[in-house]
Amino acid sequence: MNIHETLIQTGELLGDRRRLTMLMALVDGQAWPAGDLARVAGIRPATASHHLEQLVAGGLLTMMPQGRHRYYRLATVAVAELLEKLAALSPPAPAQSLRGTQQRDALRQGRTCYDHLAGKLGVALTRAWLVQGWVVSAPTGYTITEAGAEWLARLDITVEPGQFVPQHAVDWTERVPHLAGPLAKAVTQRLIALGWLERGSVPRSVHVTEQGTIDLARIGMSLGS
Repeated sequence: MNIHETLIQTGELLGDRRRLTMLMALVDGQAWPAGDLARVAGIRPATASHHLEQLVAGGLLTMMPQGRHRYYRLATVAVAELLEKLAALSPPAPAQSLRGTQQRDALRQGRTCYDHLAGKLGVALTRAWLVQGWVVSAPTGYTITEAGAEWLARLDITVEPGQFVPQHAVDWTERVPHLAGPLAKAVTQRLIALGWLERGSVPRSVHVTEQGTIDLARIGMSLGS
């Protein structure tokens, strides 16, 4: 199979609304049971299993059996990056219903993207770090400063000044770069563990809690609400 045939095969996998809906739900980097993915896609479990098998065979997903259940996650971070880049290239589509508008607005406000915080919250995080001097711009990303290492220590995250933090080139809703990579993932997980951020009802969505707004302000950062 040559590269053109491989691209066509991948394009066909992505071209089905049901498969794409399940893939986009998994961009948060977590493993989901097949039943939850079926509900997200609005299809029967047996139909979802068929589509999930195709996505595994196509190298886009991996399956992990746990007892009687099967859990699925994106095969690599490259799959998440591909989906985000395709979304960034696509023209914004108007929501067709109130539910669609609410889902779009929730994801635009804040969402998890495999290993980092994205949407307005991800952009606000990046802006705050730059304004506070916790990072400085570097080619393809940012570099942690001494002040940044001290601030991260308040979150019980240990880094050395000079550590490189990659950037996610373009946020598909905000159209500007933001922090990505393992450190951005660690910060996102820590903010959720502290109860400063919490997951919303829309898959991948997150928002700042009331306590998070107060505590983040105390340590010199505001992500908004």
